[in-house]
Amino acid sequence: MTEPLTAASLAEAPSDALLVIAPPGTGKTELLARRAAVLIERLEPHQKILALTFSNKAKRNLGARLQRELGTIRFRRYIRVRNFHGHAAEILRSHGRTLGLDPAFAMPDARTLTRALETEVGNDWTAREAIARALREAKQGARDDSEVAELLERVDLRAAGLERGRVAAGILHYDDLLRHAQRLLHVDAIAELYQRHYGAVLVDEFQDLSMQQLDLAIRSCTARRTFVGDPLQGIYTWAGAEPTQVEATLRQMCGSPYTLTVSYRSSPAVLAVVNAAAEELGGEQLAAADPSAWRDGGVSCAVEFDSTTEEAEAIVEVCERILAQDPETSVGVIVRAAWRRKELEDALDNAHGLPRYRWDLAIDDTVLAERLRDAFRTLPTTCTVEHLRDKVLALIDPADVDTYQQAAEALEMLEELAGPTGAASKALDQLTIRADDRPIEPGVHLLNAHTGKGQQFDWVIIVGLDDGHIPSFQASDSEALAEEQRVLLVMLSRARHGLILTRAQQHLSKVGRPYPKSPSRWWRLVADPCSTPWSELRHHLTDT
Repeated sequence: MTEPLTAASLAEAPSDALLVIAPPGTGKTELLARRAAVLIERLEPHQKILALTFSNKAKRNLGARLQRELGTIRFRRYIRVRNFHGHAAEILRSHGRTLGLDPAFAMPDARTLTRALETEVGNDWTAREAIARALREAKQGARDDSEVAELLERVDLRAAGLERGRVAAGILHYDDLLRHAQRLLHVDAIAELYQRHYGAVLVDEFQDLSMQQLDLAIRSCTARRTFVGDPLQGIYTWAGAEPTQVEATLRQMCGSPYTLTVSYRSSPAVLAVVNAAAEELGGEQLAAADPSAWRDGGVSCAVEFDSTTEEAEAIVEVCERILAQDPETSVGVIVRAAWRRKELEDALDNAHGLPRYRWDLAIDDTVLAERLRDAFRTLPTTCTVEHLRDKVLALIDPADVDTYQQAAEALEMLEELAGPTGAASKALDQLTIRADDRPIEPGVHLLNAHTGKGQQFDWVIIVGLDDGHIPSFQASDSEALAEEQRVLLVMLSRARHGLILTRAQQHLSKVGRPYPKSPSRWWRLVADPCSTPWSELRHHLTDT
């Protein structure tokens, strides 16, 4: 029997074009780090490796792993880790004048578009989404301002009006960074500069790429390209990702992909459920690297409750038992949408001594959190988040697009926490810090599906496998439903030792009246492979 592929063996692959499908827990980041070590030896003198990912958090995580693998000196000498907006901003800073753009452009502010949409259509969220989508799609290409305006005039007059206002104000949105950088890299002389500088490119999470981002990556480096990701983790088409087109292009460029199939994250019991969900999506079956390492082979349990109230009380009890057995355990309680966990939050509020964290009230960068608190200390205690925003953003280097974007997103969160008064003190009091440089803290973590991507917990409880929640009631066609099924797979694959799936037959309306709810169309798909009956779960949690 052929030995399964590993990150170590694939890192040594002689091909300069490498496409790897790496399901959750199979060593994706290790592969990228080991591949970087191999590629350094193939670089020409004075060349570097460009490592591209998406979020600031992902950039920090990948950078830290590369530095551990290579050592600080080699990392600083050979590696440049960027997210796509940061890479695009650097290109504009260096070559923007070629397009008549001021290299000292002000950083994009996500609030500008948000406020413009509010002015245009108020709280009509359907209209907002349609306009935002039209703007995003019009800028998914190397188009200049006039070409974008001409396209929008044909597809959405409201979007065209907003775009004219943006141009007149001389500001940029984040989508403008990408398209202008793409325009610049279509200038052969400019592209050649980057291709001489970067002797290799590593791209993380290729399934989240748009065709525009893929074009930026391949025009920045023509040699030694490595793309790693998992099509079954593609859950961002709503944000512009084009997983089908990207994968087809990469297969033409790199040949057939290699696939990692050994999981170093999850127990056999968890993998049985993950594999059932993945198989229906056409994914490979995963095997635990060391099945004997998991007590009782792990846990997977599915249970239906009469009501959401009973469900919430049972989940709190299970969390208490898990943490009583081992106080160092992490429990991820994951929902598809925040509205489905309201009763659970109420039940947790009544559970004393249970450590818990709401991820929508957290900042995962301690340096940024301290920057916010330091700025607040220099202002009157009665200041608003708006005052704090002006102070914080004024202190950030205009060339540091990553930090600026991260700070702007954090300040948007503070605005929501501040409520109608806008008081910065109220918002900061509610804020928690989830340190990025250490494992997830023990305790109960409440989060939504998309927030959990890239994370792992000792136990995962997926709440609400009910129709209208999983899949979302907004999924109205086959493509949307396929993405919802991938979202479910992402949630399942966060679990290490134990996985619990729940649903409730009766929900409560906004006025407190019960009404029946059907199970998710995927309830049986994931419930049937579960190996631990609910009646035996307590025994597992008390047996030492």
